[in-house]
Amino acid sequence: MARVKLLPLRIDEAPSAAPRPDEGLKASERLFNRDLSWLAFNDRVLSEAADASVPPLERLRFLTIVSSNLDEFFMVRVAEIGKIARHYPLRRFPDGLSARQALAQIREHALRQKSRQAAVLEDVLAALKREGIEILTEFTGARAPDREIRARLPRLRVILRRLPEPPPPLASERIHVFVRFPREYAVITIEDREARLLPLSTRGGARRFALLERWLADRAAALFAGREVIETFPFKIIRDADLRYRPDYEESLEDQIWEAVQRRTRAKVVRLEVDSPTYSEGALFLATALGLDSGSLYRFDLPLDLRTLARIEPSRPGALRYPPIEPRVPAPFRKPRSAFAIVRKRDILLHHPYDSFDIVVKFLQGAARDPQVRAVYHTLYRTSQDSPVMEALKSAAAAGKKVVAYVEIKARFDELNNLRWAEELRGAGVRVVRHLGRFKVHSKVTQVLREEDGAVVSYLHLGTGNYHPVTAKQYTDLGLLTCDETLGREVADYFAALARGRPPEKFRELLVAPVNLHSSMLALIREETRLQKAGTRGHIVAKMNALVDPVLIEALYDASRAGVKVDLMVRGICCLRPGIAGMSENIRVISVVDRFLEHSRIYYFRGGGARRLYLSSADWMPRNFYSRYEVAFPVKDPVLRRYVHDTILGKGLADNQKAWLLRPDGSYGRVAAGPGATPIRSQTFFEALARSDYRDTALAQRETAGLKI
Repeated sequence: MARVKLLPLRIDEAPSAAPRPDEGLKASERLFNRDLSWLAFNDRVLSEAADASVPPLERLRFLTIVSSNLDEFFMVRVAEIGKIARHYPLRRFPDGLSARQALAQIREHALRQKSRQAAVLEDVLAALKREGIEILTEFTGARAPDREIRARLPRLRVILRRLPEPPPPLASERIHVFVRFPREYAVITIEDREARLLPLSTRGGARRFALLERWLADRAAALFAGREVIETFPFKIIRDADLRYRPDYEESLEDQIWEAVQRRTRAKVVRLEVDSPTYSEGALFLATALGLDSGSLYRFDLPLDLRTLARIEPSRPGALRYPPIEPRVPAPFRKPRSAFAIVRKRDILLHHPYDSFDIVVKFLQGAARDPQVRAVYHTLYRTSQDSPVMEALKSAAAAGKKVVAYVEIKARFDELNNLRWAEELRGAGVRVVRHLGRFKVHSKVTQVLREEDGAVVSYLHLGTGNYHPVTAKQYTDLGLLTCDETLGREVADYFAALARGRPPEKFRELLVAPVNLHSSMLALIREETRLQKAGTRGHIVAKMNALVDPVLIEALYDASRAGVKVDLMVRGICCLRPGIAGMSENIRVISVVDRFLEHSRIYYFRGGGARRLYLSSADWMPRNFYSRYEVAFPVKDPVLRRYVHDTILGKGLADNQKAWLLRPDGSYGRVAAGPGATPIRSQTFFEALARSDYRDTALAQRETAGLKI
């Protein structure tokens, strides 16, 4: 297959200092606040739950995602902003807001979001009841299932305190029930979070479940016989998730992280959420006892922690869920031939979850068994508890091959899982590379070195998503299998740099953070701007999860002012303001929110016909450029490049069923099919395309051109 030579990037001169039409705009008129933009993304997820055309259990799933997203947002971002407000009150974010102003606006937005979630939940529960699934949240009347619930009570922890003594340390993300008496109070804790959803016997053919904390609150007087109950309500707390480790300490990072994960259960409380129709004296007491001000107390007449509701499954196939997707095995892999023989002939692009992740697993399993394979190199950021990828690496080491892995033990909320995997890999004979201090290794890279005809050939898997077989069925991601020699040499240099524990040297084809990823993306944008000014039609298409970096945003504004067409697909945070006259009128931003989480990162630059296209593990955020090891890799095969541009990006931008358009004021509106337009739902299209073996695309055309394996 012919290759396209990628010329070195040209770093353009600094932009002209001539006055611009937008120079008088304030920071808040140039950029959106990143945290308010994230909350707007959670609003779009909530809109999927509100959509009556979505199957009921899928609507419930989206509601649970809204809850888990918001909890993590408070654990990480709100906790961090709170520290900035306390210690650096004069600091301003790039959009001009202070930390205190940001916290106030976050609270206002979160209150609106949760109130809407409560209304949507009521609608979803009614829809489920019509379909034979009833979730009991109220327990009045003679038909209340008291006896059945009492017989199934899980382990509860009850503490009793005199007022105004503070409560003992309370577990984060657990459901508690507060009960106040005249001179004392009790806290009931449901020890097992999943146990708060109690399955009950069926009635009239309907499956029934009870929310235990609501029942405990309603029956508090009976549970505490002899005491006068003044008020009662369920509540939960969210704690700061920052581990606060120091890579430069003498104590090993592994020990620091282990201790810090344990401290996470006692960290500062950043949010108290109560399930109650009104604010009360008890809620205010709890907030004060936990060291919170009124801005960290949230009250909703809404069941807490909806994540447990995601466990409910239909008892029979039907319309309660989306039809299960069946990831396809691409045609070249359907014959009994090794992945090495297939990739030796040409590059292979995998589009998950439409293409099976088993191809990647079998690639590694084949490397473990193949007597000609000499070495395997791998980076791990997140994976499952029982990972076939990790088992393949252990098998390769057991077979006597050199296996080197970098396991990122600082991946938030996966620290203990990754520490376990690092220990298991070491025990199996895998060399686990020492951590890189403050840097996280977020790249998705595997290299297999195989001896063929007296020479060593490099086979690569480069991806946009984690080596996680579960999320590979839930996230849209891209992976490239290739034996390109130049990429193989540069990936080898990348792994050598990881092993040395210092940033790698210069690259010609790979774009690597923290080395040249940011400068190269900036150069590509500026080159597009220069070519547009020189009379060549410019076009930039970028798909990512988040667009935050102010330098690249300003470069995109420059490109827009020059007339470059800029199409952005940004799933979540977008700090760029599109559609502003004299600044960004040539920029369009859409966000696709559908059944699968959009996760692939794709960057396309027309480049005067050079048509550079990169896939990457990195979003356009400062953290990805400066505090992580990331890789963006070129798609060099012209057929694959055309497919990614024309089909994946093209259909994503044309989506008029599940896409949202970002307006200049920061609001989002659904993209609707115009009169007579063909409805396009990109994820459904990609699923059907995989089933039809990519008929009528560049990939299928190559197959029929005599290049079929």
